[in-house]
Amino acid sequence: MELWERLWEKIEPMWAVDFHSHIPIGRESAGSIARLLCYHYSETDAMNAGMSYEDYISWPTEEERARLLVRYLPKTIGTTTYAGLHEVARGLFGFEGRISSETWGELCELADGLMSRPGWEEEVLRKNRTVWVFGTNDPFEPLEGAKPWYQVCLRLDRFLLPDEHPLPSTIAALEETSGREMRTLSDFLEGLEGRFRSFKEYGAVSAAVSLPPDFSLERGSASPDAVFGKLREGLWVSSEEMRALKAKLFYSVLELCRKYGMVFQLMLGVVRKVRRGVEHRGDGLGQDPNMFRTFWEPLNLYSDVVFDFTVLSLADQHQLCVLVKNFPNAVCSGLWWYCNTPSIIEQVVRMRLEILGVYPQNGQNTDAYMLEQGYYKMRQYKRALCRALASMVEDRFFSEEEAVEVAR
Repeated sequence: MELWERLWEKIEPMWAVDFHSHIPIGRESAGSIARLLCYHYSETDAMNAGMSYEDYISWPTEEERARLLVRYLPKTIGTTTYAGLHEVARGLFGFEGRISSETWGELCELADGLMSRPGWEEEVLRKNRTVWVFGTNDPFEPLEGAKPWYQVCLRLDRFLLPDEHPLPSTIAALEETSGREMRTLSDFLEGLEGRFRSFKEYGAVSAAVSLPPDFSLERGSASPDAVFGKLREGLWVSSEEMRALKAKLFYSVLELCRKYGMVFQLMLGVVRKVRRGVEHRGDGLGQDPNMFRTFWEPLNLYSDVVFDFTVLSLADQHQLCVLVKNFPNAVCSGLWWYCNTPSIIEQVVRMRLEILGVYPQNGQNTDAYMLEQGYYKMRQYKRALCRALASMVEDRFFSEEEAVEVAR
């Protein structure tokens, strides 16, 4: 048995926390294999294999869309998502064949029957060795009904990115929730604190935001209060004015993280809708030479707030390690989206250990939209972790026994 396989035998049974997902309260399981297949990773892969987006969205139900998508699935062989779907089919549903149009009906009958059983969600968590799952929750969604193993997390994009999320709609939601009018920026920030307070009451320990690579905290000379007033009335604002408001909002969030003892989870590098006309299926990534410099000042000013960083580009992973090495209140966190592939995981895990050691980093998060996806994502991570640790044992960084403790 190879070294990495011996490590796998000891590391695979370890329980973990999934500290970032998009799993919604009340619909934690996929419920059907069609929903599991109609995931934006699979959709993008199928479009790359020739599937027409227009044909795909013309079908009104997930079941009909899945029957179209599965025709293109064999052409996506080699992708992480293709491998992951088959790992779920084998490990959770006991389906040993290849997923194709010919086997789709058999898989649907088997998987949908299993997912309808009482206690299925807890069974998936047991098989995946997951003790706790963090969601990513809209500031205004109801939090009642969260399962005992579900951790709510306040998602802040609607507050911090008024150029992507129209401010009037956020104001309207705040007014409905709070029962008071939001006429000024001060009112708006009080409403934001109300969201922090509400989430804290439901046990939240973190807030999260996804930021583009060119996100800036330059305050400039524009008045954030005046900019807020213009946006509230639906008026045009310049890029300089928008930056001034976003800087004010960002630092206000840091004050609230400090006040309520919350970790600030930052996902850096996404560029939305690089391919137009396909909604969320066309998001890409970008790089900016000032992306990490942007956070030097807040990391210095808020040394008592934990900044939990993950980045979308492999090319940014080394700079992130250097940032975290210089700030004790910064943490490297998981492998996200386009970096969540086994070969990249193996490379980055070793680099992070070599530069940072164990303490200032988290393991993996699934970024999953349903529990069943987390099964393959966590297992792919653990295998890559075992290979990375095995190579470090061979290079005499630590012993085989110590490698197991590093994983733990």
